[in-house]
Amino acid sequence: MADMKRRTFPVKGMGCAACVARVQGTIKNLSGVRDCDVSLATNTARVDYDPKAVTPADIQKAVRDAGYDLIVVGDDESDDDEAASEAERSREDHIKSLTRDMWLAVALALLVTLIGMGFKDFPGKGATLWILATPVVFWCGRRFITTAWKQARHGSAGMDTLVSLSILISYSFSVFNLLFPEVWTSRGMEPRLYFESSAMIVAFILIGRSLEERAKRSTGSAIRGLAGLQPKSVRLNPGDIYTVSPGERIPADGEVIEGESFVDESMLTGESVPNFKATGSKVYTGTMNQKGTFVMRAEKTGKDTMLSSIIKMVRDAQGGKARIQRTVDKVAAVFVPVIMAISIVTLLCWIFLDRSDGVTMGLLSMVTVLVIACPCSLGLATPTALTVGIGNCARKGILIKDADSLQVARDIDTVVFDKTGTITKESPADEIRETAPEAVSELKRMGLDVYILSGDKPERATRVAAEVGVENVISGVLPDRKHEHIKALQAEGRKVAMVGDGINDSPALAVADLSVAMGGGTDIAMNASMVTIVNSDLNSVPKLIKMSRRTTRIINENLFWAFIYNILAMPVAAGILYPVNGFTLNPMIAAACMALSSVCVVTNSLRLRRK
Repeated sequence: MADMKRRTFPVKGMGCAACVARVQGTIKNLSGVRDCDVSLATNTARVDYDPKAVTPADIQKAVRDAGYDLIVVGDDESDDDEAASEAERSREDHIKSLTRDMWLAVALALLVTLIGMGFKDFPGKGATLWILATPVVFWCGRRFITTAWKQARHGSAGMDTLVSLSILISYSFSVFNLLFPEVWTSRGMEPRLYFESSAMIVAFILIGRSLEERAKRSTGSAIRGLAGLQPKSVRLNPGDIYTVSPGERIPADGEVIEGESFVDESMLTGESVPNFKATGSKVYTGTMNQKGTFVMRAEKTGKDTMLSSIIKMVRDAQGGKARIQRTVDKVAAVFVPVIMAISIVTLLCWIFLDRSDGVTMGLLSMVTVLVIACPCSLGLATPTALTVGIGNCARKGILIKDADSLQVARDIDTVVFDKTGTITKESPADEIRETAPEAVSELKRMGLDVYILSGDKPERATRVAAEVGVENVISGVLPDRKHEHIKALQAEGRKVAMVGDGINDSPALAVADLSVAMGGGTDIAMNASMVTIVNSDLNSVPKLIKMSRRTTRIINENLFWAFIYNILAMPVAAGILYPVNGFTLNPMIAAACMALSSVCVVTNSLRLRRK
């Protein structure tokens, strides 16, 4: 266990929840990999592995063999930032290519639809539609067909499989009817053409993909903002002396040895008010010096800085999975094969029940089922909301270790604060932190019970509790007994959050349902915690719980609409309403609905960015 490494690798080629399940399963099956979480929202794979048993190159090869790609720059964690930068460049290129194809597809598809539906038959009309639809299907839609072929070669299927089948079936059926009309006319049937359906399916899905990719890019703005703080022009080594000028970003973690100034640390701590720095003050990489000039000694550089640690923690958390997502992944793993089976049953039912035009109606209904049921929205429902929620917390100086922690915070009903170093400052202990009374008041307003757990004598602990508005005080507790009181509260059926900062808090943090360490505390406390508050602002505790509740609500909304959409859409697409009122769903409308469902899920998640 001690030799295990955790790294986050960018993944290319995923388009839906089924792709996520395929990549995740491939990596998990490798010898030496302990765990893996793949996120569609961030297009990343977070892997826990034994470097002695498996290398990043081995993981990359396995993913490529599965029909996807994994970006690996080197064998060290310090290379992850470079890999992320390469992935970002790749995503920007992908969005540009997607946009170009989208506009071409829209222009040609509109032309095909206009000619096909707006003009009466004229000599060469069918051939004209064929010529116009072909570049839409095989050039603009090449990404779907290529990916589906790669997946098929490796025994898997995803959204691109469904899309490819739908456009190729409608296109091929139209070509067949154009070239061999006598097959139908000899039976007294009209050989219809559906080139506009195949073209419009490609156009609508490209529109959805383009909007979806741009929206997904917005969910990762927190990471890009933090990464953008890293100094690029100045490179220091530990022990180097450097003069920081006004308006300059600090190039390393270190200590002020001469001069004084105010430094804006808001991107690290969430605090908008600049902090005063003088001789002996600690300064951090990426923070912005204001009007003064000071001399600093570098102590930590590169991947050892606080900024790098924060970026890694946020990236790992965004790449992780909440418990509910694991259930969705199990559904997604079988979703595409089930949809393909339903589409075949739909075709057979139409052929059997409608002797006159069953083949045509069956093929159209089959195409509609394939295109409307793509599992994009299922795959995006949870990770997009988590990515935005975790990023928002990071902006406020609240660092979440994994996705589960954000979900757990929603259910907290009891918050237990350590006294010394948490409610009070480390001074002869008992100076109350300025934000403590406000934080306690807000937690109580939210309906939570608040406790103070302290090793101090009852009279001191009670006095502090009275000053901050806490009625529940547990005092005189030895360090190795604090966790017993947390367990006692849990035995009453409570969901308990423990907020502490010292070594003596680590056992209590370890047993709490949600463990929160103050940033000014010890490394041991922060390692034992699920959440770290960088700025030591106690108001961050109610902010964390509020963000958890909002994020969980958005996830539930996303999943509800994703499931309801598929439950309602598939029977209609199969033609269940046709015997009742003669209604069948046009494949073009189905493509628009599918694209819209994915975009809605992502944009709903982006609501979390509002204050």
